[in-house]
Amino acid sequence: MAALRTFWAAVISLYDETLVLVGGNLLWVVLNVPFVIVLVALGVLLPGVSEAGGAQTLLIAIAWLLLLLPTPASVALGGLARVAAGPEAPRVGAFWAALKAYSRLSAIAFVISFVVAAALLWNVAFYASLDSILRFVFILWLYGLLFWLCMHLYLVPLLLHVSEPRLPDLYRRAALIVLGHPIYTLVLLIGVVSVGILSIVFLPAYVLVGGSYVALIRAHAFREIRRRHGELPLEPDAQDEVAAL
Repeated sequence: MAALRTFWAAVISLYDETLVLVGGNLLWVVLNVPFVIVLVALGVLLPGVSEAGGAQTLLIAIAWLLLLLPTPASVALGGLARVAAGPEAPRVGAFWAALKAYSRLSAIAFVISFVVAAALLWNVAFYASLDSILRFVFILWLYGLLFWLCMHLYLVPLLLHVSEPRLPDLYRRAALIVLGHPIYTLVLLIGVVSVGILSIVFLPAYVLVGGSYVALIRAHAFREIRRRHGELPLEPDAQDEVAAL
């Protein structure tokens, strides 16, 4: 199965380049601290956060979102993972190069991605809380939220791949990839959700390799999509599977 092959390829890349990717992950954690502070400040304004367990749930949600949303540090880590997923050996310089080149664009993308995700999540919660038949509308909003999150599996790799990235074009391309490969993408999202939760539960794993592993999953997933479209040569064990699509 293509999705399982992607997860395994990410494991191999993480094993082969552990030292560099751990260093990149630590930089990712440090550089994301300002975003955590802002999101926590916004989150405490929400009703129920001050209740028992509310603050903990908020921190877990923020930690997981940072694995997927395109903060400047996530794009920089994606640049490092992009090299690690290919034939060349990664260097920490790839992290700083991506951060320097895409910090402004990725900061804008983060705001867009977070606002849309928050709006979709709010609508899911609002309609699910209704007592009338309108509560079933939450299913449509849930589909929208899942689709939006699926798009972010490809957004950072696309940003790094396109020679002159523009945000409307990047989001459009990510949406087209999801529409063209829905099952593969949904399985990837389920895996990323699971990996994110496990790494947060085992906090040292999140700090040391959580972000790097998710970045590698996205990098290998994008390479898989490119192989399916003929931009990269197929791996031997993938030829029969792609031919059957």
